Amino acid sequence: MILLMVVILLFLTVDTGPGRVNRVQVPTVQTELAPPLAISNLDEQLKQIASSHQGSYEAIVFDPASGKTVGINAKHRFVAASLAKLPVLLTLYKSAARGQLSLDEKISILPSDVQNYGTGVLNGYPVGSTMTLRKCAAYLIKESDNTAWVMLERRLDTANIEAELADLGADNTDYEALLTTPEDVLLMLRAIADPDYTTPDLSAEMLSQMTNTAYEDRLPKPLPKNTRIAHKIGSYESTFSDAGIVFYENPDGRKKNYFIVTVGRNTTEDEAKGAIHRMSLASYESLVGPSTD
Repeated sequence: MILLMVVILLFLTVDTGPGRVNRVQVPTVQTELAPPLAISNLDEQLKQIASSHQGSYEAIVFDPASGKTVGINAKHRFVAASLAKLPVLLTLYKSAARGQLSLDEKISILPSDVQNYGTGVLNGYPVGSTMTLRKCAAYLIKESDNTAWVMLERRLDTANIEAELADLGADNTDYEALLTTPEDVLLMLRAIADPDYTTPDLSAEMLSQMTNTAYEDRLPKPLPKNTRIAHKIGSYESTFSDAGIVFYENPDGRKKNYFIVTVGRNTTEDEAKGAIHRMSLASYESLVGPSTD
């Protein structure tokens, strides 16, 4: 017993000056692992959000990392409005990839092109104003310009736009009637983002035109600052939509993305925006992690 007390006293009086450690440093270990981020958790959230807002809602979210898709009423048709500008953009760039036209080709505003309704700025330009097809496409997407829409439709021909949609398998889209579904819009977004569908440069250019648009108050608004989202909105009477691709980095620095299409019908713009904001944030937090903003 005496020997044991001596040993203890010697241990307590050992010099623990600089460079000495008097106890083992045990790393902190979480006793409960955080649940994995999974798109499957999002399904019920989207339904709850939709049911808590006035109107009817459609949505679809696709996570390329897992290959999983969740949605609500994703096959329902709705009025595409300016979302119908996406197949125009895709047809233009697919034609450029095939060598059927050059994006540097010039196009001029004709009197019949001018659309004095809805969104855009080209209706204030003088008839005869000339620009490249690339610049016209930028107006089409960034400003959601209706005059640019008619100009490009004239250059491409409606039949070619419809053929492009058929090639995509967007079988529930009626371009002439401006009707589509969330599933079909997702197909358009995936083709735009796929460098093999056009070319890496052309895909990147389309995504650039869809980034930092004049309309950033729907899907992008609730996301953390500096989150990149390439997207396109649509509005017609009581139908409001936004469809896009959200880009982010994993903690290990790997670049990833997910796709989201949201639609509110038979409701007000403010009510639809509220639901779209909540769906956008829920999707981000399910697939990326908690927002710190």
